[in-house]
Amino acid sequence: MLFNEDDIWVKKGENPMFDVTMGCYDGAEICELVGLYMLNKLSTLIEKSHLGLYRDDGLCIIYNPNGPKLDKLRKEIIKEFKSEGLNISIETNLTTTDFLDVSFDLNSGKYYPYRKPNDNPLYINSKSNHPPSIIGQLPKMISKRISNLSFDKDEFNKAKGVYEDALSSSGFNEKLRYEAEHAHVIRRKRSRKIIWLNPPCNTEVQTKIGKTFLILIRKHFQSSLQ
Repeated sequence: MLFNEDDIWVKKGENPMFDVTMGCYDGAEICELVGLYMLNKLSTLIEKSHLGLYRDDGLCIIYNPNGPKLDKLRKEIIKEFKSEGLNISIETNLTTTDFLDVSFDLNSGKYYPYRKPNDNPLYINSKSNHPPSIIGQLPKMISKRISNLSFDKDEFNKAKGVYEDALSSSGFNEKLRYEAEHAHVIRRKRSRKIIWLNPPCNTEVQTKIGKTFLILIRKHFQSSLQ
């Protein structure tokens, strides 16, 4: 709902409903809420663990399907969406599919990175005005991301070429390396009162801002530091 001077804003005309446009305030959150609601409704048709949704892209898996069964399910899903004033397009009888930035192959059980046609990756330049820690870690972050989207090292090597070319065009000389996923180590967290400051980075600044900032803290907040 939209409010104006404590009153609900209603669109003029016969239909008082209005769309939530892309990029609007809270648009992503509203999309998530609608998605969760529709997932709950579809759980009466499909097993919950076999159905997923990210924003406006959904994916589900049906075991031992046949043509009539899938067609009936497709019509029932469309009916559920129409009952809420929504439209949906559905593809069935797929054993391979692209979802977000990964491709799945049910026949081989493998997955690998996916990019839309003519979608070439573009990264910040190695000499751009960004924090050195970010620029230095960029190749490693890309390696980790592509590794997580690859079933194994072979799939990683097949996909890495276009990303290495994009890095090279941005002034990076590093090569991407496959990183096998490791189990996460759960570390005990300490409860400490800490205030973090991440000041904006600008490589053109010559003043020792960090040192000056700490001097000001000691000067004006000495009692709080004891």
